Amino acid sequence: MATNYISSLLHWCKSPLGDYLQGGQGNEHIILAHGSGVGMRHEFMQRQADALINEGFRVSLFDYAYMQTIHASGRRRPPPRIPKLIEEYRQWVALLDQGQPVWLMGKSMGGRIASMLAQEPIAVEIKGWCALGYPFHPPKKPDQLRVAHLLTNRKPGLIIQGTRDALGTQATVTNLSLPNSISCQWLPHMDHGFNPYKQATMTQQQAIEQSAKWFRHWIQ
Repeated sequence: MATNYISSLLHWCKSPLGDYLQGGQGNEHIILAHGSGVGMRHEFMQRQADALINEGFRVSLFDYAYMQTIHASGRRRPPPRIPKLIEEYRQWVALLDQGQPVWLMGKSMGGRIASMLAQEPIAVEIKGWCALGYPFHPPKKPDQLRVAHLLTNRKPGLIIQGTRDALGTQATVTNLSLPNSISCQWLPHMDHGFNPYKQATMTQQQAIEQSAKWFRHWIQ
């Protein structure tokens, strides 16, 4: 998916932590975190936000500090270590929550961080979390699982995953015995970025819209 899509439902805001995007008027507020390689400007993130807004949610997107540096310098750089990302997500929640309970959602790395932050006691109530393509393991390293905190998950969690996700196929995840607090929805014949293989019956856009519908039904 190209990065030339600009949402008409999101508006730019400024804050001490950096610029962010926000849209929607719903009572349920989602704070949406990006993956390791793309920020809130990316088409996937903005299309996902639009789909959630169309399902009645209020949505906020932000860039981690390293992504802000990438945009400012034009030079790629890796994300910092997990504790730093968790702390940054915590700061954004404190800035954006307006004292009201929120849902955490993220794409790939952002979903991983959301699932970890949701386990921690913070000032505002975290109602639950959702990962859009959870990175169960690094590419081509299925033995290096990133699931220890998931096995003791205490908050309602939803994972939306392509059945052929190279970072966690349906066969891999089914064998993990995740707790009942975590639900999974599967996108047949789709990869980590919800891109369809030839056998898929949905386009990427349809998968994004389906994800928003699943999330709305799940919280109800």
